[in-house]
Order: sequence, then C-alpha cells, then structure tokens
Amino acid sequence: MKRWVWAVVAVVVAVLVGGYAYSNHQITENQYRTEMSNGKSAIQDKQYTKAESHFENALKRKTNDSAAQRYLDQTQAFVSGKNAMTDRHFQSAKDYFTTVKNTQNTSGILVSRAKSRLKTLKIVMANVKKYNKLYSEAVTQNKAMEYEASNNTLNQLFSDTEFSKAYYKNIYEKAKNLQEANNKGMTGESSTPSTNSSSSSSSTALTESEKQAADAYQGSNEYTVPKSQTQINGQTITAAQINDARSTLQSVGVQPGQFSDQDIRTGLIAANKQGISFKAYAEKTYK
Repeated sequence: MKRWVWAVVAVVVAVLVGGYAYSNHQITENQYRTEMSNGKSAIQDKQYTKAESHFENALKRKTNDSAAQRYLDQTQAFVSGKNAMTDRHFQSAKDYFTTVKNTQNTSGILVSRAKSRLKTLKIVMANVKKYNKLYSEAVTQNKAMEYEASNNTLNQLFSDTEFSKAYYKNIYEKAKNLQEANNKGMTGESSTPSTNSSSSSSSTALTESEKQAADAYQGSNEYTVPKSQTQINGQTITAAQINDARSTLQSVGVQPGQFSDQDIRTGLIAANKQGISFKAYAEKTYK
C-alpha cells in the first residue's frame, strides 16, 4: 500500500480515537455536573442523605474533585451536627456546625442553616447550665429534708416555658422525680416502717428479711448511706441523740414516728451545718 494511504488511515484513526475520547469526556462532565446540581437541590429540599449520595456520585465521575469533596464534607458535618443536637450532645453539635459555617466555597444554604443552629445552641447551652444549677440546689435541699424549699426551687424550672422542650428532657425527668420524692417527704410517706429502736449501730448484722427491706427501701437509713451521713464533726450520732431529737419533734407538734433513725440523723446533720438548733431546724423544715 502506498505511503499516503497509510497516512490517511492514521489520520482517520486519530480522529476517531480523539472523537471518542472527547465524547466520553463530555458525557462524564455532564454526569458530574448533573450530580452536583442534584446534590445542591437536595440540600435546598433538606434531603441531606440524597445530597450526600449525589456528591459521592460526582466524585466517582471526577475522582479527587475538590469541589465535590468540599460539598460532601460540609453536608456530612451538618448531618452529624443535627444528630448530635437530637442526642443532646450540644458541644459536639456546636463543633460540627462551626465546621459547616467555616467551610469555604460550598453551600451558602448550609452555612446559613448552621449559623441559625449555632444561635439556638448558644441559648440551649446557657439554659442547660442554669437548669443544672437549680436542680443541684433542689437536690441539696432535698438531702437536708427541706422538701418544700426544694419544690420551690424546682418550680423555678417548671415555670420556665423553655424547660419542657426536648433539649432538656434529661434534666426535666430528674426534676419530676425529685418533685415526687419531695411530695412524699412532706406527707411522711415511706416505703419502710419507722423505727424507734434505741440500737442504731451501723455495724449490726442484718437478717435476710432486713436486707431485703433495706434493698427495697427508696429513702435513707443507716444501711443505705455512707458513714459520713451518720456523724457530726466526725462523731457518730448516738441513739440518745436520736431519741432526744424525736422528743424535740414531739414538742414542736411533729409526729416523730414518720421518720426513720437515718432521717433523724440527716436532720441533725443539716441543723449543725446551718448552725442552728435541731428545734429551730424542725420548726422551719417540718411544720
């Protein structure tokens, strides 16, 4: 075959190969653009899982494409922030939304939504701190058998319209349980019979039935509290002190039979901490 014929064949082959390569490149480019466009539309519609899939498909069309990777990372960070917020992991949510906000050359919609979430988180995290402080105060009052005062503190929580929102569910449930315990304390309800026994040594062996009663008891007694809650200034509260305290309760018009020995100890400890007599404490707390 003549040399010019080979030249013509070579040119034709080159044109065909080049045309195929160009056509294939155009198809890939169009698919990439379509996936990116669909991903952005999914973000607009808040369909974040679909958006992630579209950006992943865009990366399959153009491996290591920085734009597709940025959009995918930003979308995933936003979804992680939403999940953390739902799970009440507020600091993690804040970190994720901050990442979304600071991601350059990506979805302005996600940036705007992240900023909105961060504003909400600022309020929520401040409220959590405030609510936990009030709850802790109410717990301290409950332990000192200041049930009415504890409920008054809890009412500060329940009167706040924000407190019933899902963000604060954990604190809300604990506050409700504490309120119920306070109400029982004010009515003298107890899950075990009261005792006036003169013997109150915490080292006394328990019978099997006594162990079962101690396990079932929801309040406090010498078997369910640490040693520090049976002492004043390092000295064990004696049976005589307990009996004297019961007489004091009787003298101020409070029926002592509704209190266990450990309830009496707790009251004596609280009175000592406040620097007042047990009588003054009883008049203030139990009447």
